[in-house]
Amino acid sequence: MKQKFYTLLYNNDEFCKALGKVMLSASKLETLLKKFLRLHGEDIPEKRATLGNLITHLKKHNLLTNNGELHFGQANIQRNYLIHNLYGSFTNEIEKTLLPIEDLVEMDIELYVERANETAGNFEIYSEIVDRAILDLYNQKTKSKEKHILL
Repeated sequence: MKQKFYTLLYNNDEFCKALGKVMLSASKLETLLKKFLRLHGEDIPEKRATLGNLITHLKKHNLLTNNGELHFGQANIQRNYLIHNLYGSFTNEIEKTLLPIEDLVEMDIELYVERANETAGNFEIYSEIVDRAILDLYNQKTKSKEKHILL
């Protein structure tokens, strides 16, 4: 049934649309985080500018609160699962899953759609926070060289 459910997901326009939103919103957040870190003087090579690495840079330079670390860390886990590990969970290649994979029925697609949309929405919220922080940094640049913590 797992393979059949994967096929149902693949053919479900609503799920694919939600998954596309996750990819777009994660890309937006990555771009804004690179900009934020560069404004703090960080050299971020494009090859190393994955979401996980960007979050590590933020932590390393104390640019996240404890809550920010939790939120960004969870967002990264969710994105990685949906983008890199979803199919693997249906083939038992992935031990830890974030969504149910047993005894799935067609109606369970709604849960998958909801979770993908929720993840995309969270990325949009985090992007707004980073974007505001970037604007604050531009405004502060003439006033102070103080670090600006994100979240």
